[in-house]
Amino acid sequence: MPAPDLNKPPTTTRQALGLVLGLVFCIALSAGIIYFVITKSAEKREAILKNPGYTAGIITRVRRFKGKRISVQYTVGGVAYSIRTRVPAAFLRTHQKGDTTAVIYSKADPANAVLKVKLRSSTN
Repeated sequence: MPAPDLNKPPTTTRQALGLVLGLVFCIALSAGIIYFVITKSAEKREAILKNPGYTAGIITRVRRFKGKRISVQYTVGGVAYSIRTRVPAAFLRTHQKGDTTAVIYSKADPANAVLKVKLRSSTN
């Protein structure tokens, strides 16, 4: 069995340019996705705060690992809605399944809601 050839040709300018362009494309794509997510989040928050309604929701599920999420069920006009969102670790230290928490929803679309605890961080 012959020995493998260890004398590989050096990387050409064309290959280096291709790698750089690929890296630039990936960075631009990632930045575009992040911008889209942030913009959508801001639009949702703005729609809720334009004409907000307030209600109490019941925490129906708590996930303390990988992202610290909770599920909250709330009722508006006799219709039950639910929201699943990330929360700060401090919130999870003081709340557990079955507790109530404040929910702010859009009166135009009650399914569009956010927890009051999530608004505090951006308004301070």
